[in-house]
Amino acid sequence: MFVHKNTGDGPPVKTSEAPEYKQTHRLYPTLPNINRYEVCLPLGFTGENHRTAAESHNVLKDTQSEEPVRGYNTMKEQILILEQQKKELLAINSKWAKEYRTMLQYYKKKVRLLKALKQDGLAEEERSDEEDRPVTFCKKEKLGKDEVRAKLQTSEEEIEELRAENHSLTQRWQHQQEEIRRLNKVLKETLPKSQPLGMGSEKLEDIWKHQAEVYKEDFLRERKDREKLKGENLELEKRYKKVRDELCFFKSQVTLEHPLHRCSCTN
Repeated sequence: MFVHKNTGDGPPVKTSEAPEYKQTHRLYPTLPNINRYEVCLPLGFTGENHRTAAESHNVLKDTQSEEPVRGYNTMKEQILILEQQKKELLAINSKWAKEYRTMLQYYKKKVRLLKALKQDGLAEEERSDEEDRPVTFCKKEKLGKDEVRAKLQTSEEEIEELRAENHSLTQRWQHQQEEIRRLNKVLKETLPKSQPLGMGSEKLEDIWKHQAEVYKEDFLRERKDREKLKGENLELEKRYKKVRDELCFFKSQVTLEHPLHRCSCTN
């Protein structure tokens, strides 16, 4: 770019300034990102700063005559560059649109396929659960019945043991009662015969007291044994009642149980 300066002493002298640089950038990624610089230089510019006045005057005349042509050519070149960039940009946009439609169709198809696979998996899982549910129920029912039978058998064995123990204690208590009655009867029959003739009343009283003490000790011992046997008998009766109630409960579970599914497996 040039500036004409009139000094009044001679023809206008041309002064040079730094050339004007304009930076352009490409805005789309597929084209090369290159910093381009367009330099507007006058025709015949060599960068020399020292020229004579006559040479400067001649160059100025040539420049003024060629300036419209050069401006037209520059404008035409810029228009061609812009048209070329426009074509490239439209081609890139068309390519991107095509790729976008292709990717959209691909992912839509993939999503439909995944949904179908998911539905098939859920249906297969439901069918598997429906098939396994009766088998699982039969296994649980069988285990429950086996457990109830085992508890029932254990309870019956415990009841039999309690019955045998109760019967043994009852027989023992009856035997002791019979033995006490027999000893009392023998003692009553023996006392009058063993009394010596001419024995004093004091001596007889001492014998009776001693006999009473013996009877008292025997009575207390027998009562203690009876109370002990009675307590054991009551405890056995409580245990027997508890086991009998458990047995009735287990029997009711076995007999009154109604399964939801008919089990086809064998016991």
